[in-house]
This record gives sequence, structure tokens and C-alpha cells, in this order.
Amino acid sequence: MVRRTKDEALATREALLDAAERVFCASGVTSATLGDVASATGVTRGAVYWHFRDKGELFGAMCSRATLPLQSRLEQAADGDGDDAIATLHAVSVQAMREIALNPRTRAVLEILLCKSERLPQPADGAPQIDEMDRQCANALERIIVRAIVQGHLSADTDSHLAAHLLQAFFHGVIQHWLMHPEAFDLNTAAPAMVDTMIAGLVAAPPRRGAGEGPGSPCVRDET
Repeated sequence: MVRRTKDEALATREALLDAAERVFCASGVTSATLGDVASATGVTRGAVYWHFRDKGELFGAMCSRATLPLQSRLEQAADGDGDDAIATLHAVSVQAMREIALNPRTRAVLEILLCKSERLPQPADGAPQIDEMDRQCANALERIIVRAIVQGHLSADTDSHLAAHLLQAFFHGVIQHWLMHPEAFDLNTAAPAMVDTMIAGLVAAPPRRGAGEGPGSPCVRDET
């Protein structure tokens, strides 16, 4: 009986997250209410509050469920000390783009994050929000870039911090443009060529220390 109750609670939680994706995508995060999510799930508003303290916590859990696999792969790539850094950057970038193109849940949540969300308060349980996910992504990219510098793929005076944020801006721009105009190109098939262009530009003309504001240097900053 206890096991069934836990399973039922987990099933309800998953159903609420599924409904949140649909409601937030249709209405936007600010306009949508927990009552809307409850109705879409077929449960009472109280059932929503049993699982989530407020809309911010629900939003964070919905984002985490879809984006943690991408974040985990990027973290693994950043930790691969013995790997060719440029090849690793290429592989993880193409994989991420194809995941967004082919996985409906990942695509839906990123559409909400990049096109239909406004900043919400940080949930009490610490579920990652947009700023925190961006920080983690930039930090992981910078670690890969530092490894590329050490391996001699990038010049020794490359500003690793600025390079990481340039790469992040590239991905944000491509993904947001595709989400808004999916008919413009096939992201799945175009991903390798797009990443090739991005990396070729980084290798040929990396940002140099002193080009951006702040103490850019080939080391990962402690932003905690």
C-alpha cells in the first residue's frame, strides 16, 4: 500500500510537470496560473501545492527535468581531461542541437525558457533557474576551452571567459531563432555544419585577453 501511494504521488507529479509544459507553452509563464495547471492535469489546486510550493518551484522542476540530461553531458565533456578538447566541443555541441531538434520535451521546455518565460523568483528548494543554468553552462564551456588552450588548439592568450560566453551566445541565438522559425532550416541535419563554422571561427580568431571587460585569462573563474 505504501509503495502504491508513492508510485501514485510520483505519477501525479509527472502529470503536473507534463501539464505545466503545455500550459506554459500555450499561455506564457507569467499569464499561466497553478489553477490552469491543475485543470490541465485533472486534479485540484491543492494537489498542485502538495507537490510544489509555488509557480516558481514548479517552473524550476519542469526545466530541470528536460535540461539536466543536456547539462550532465556538458559537465562530463568538461571533465574529460584526456580528450581532444576541440573534438569534444564539436561532439557535445552537435549532440545538444540534435537533442533539441528531435526530443519534443526538450524542445518545448527550451521554447518556454527562451521565448515564453519571464524571470521568476528563485525557488526555495534551489531548483535551477535561467541564470543558474546559464552560469553552469558557461563554466563548463570555459573548462573545455581551457583544455583546448593547454592542448595547443587555441592560442595561449585566448580569453577563455569571453570565449565561453561567445559560444553560449551562439547557441542561444541559433536555438532561439530556430524555435521561432523552425521552417527556416532543419536543425538536426544542419547541426554539424553550424558547429563546424562556430569552431572554425573560434580557432582562427579567438578572443584575446584584454578584448572584453574583466580579468579574462585562460583559467576558470570561481563564480560561486
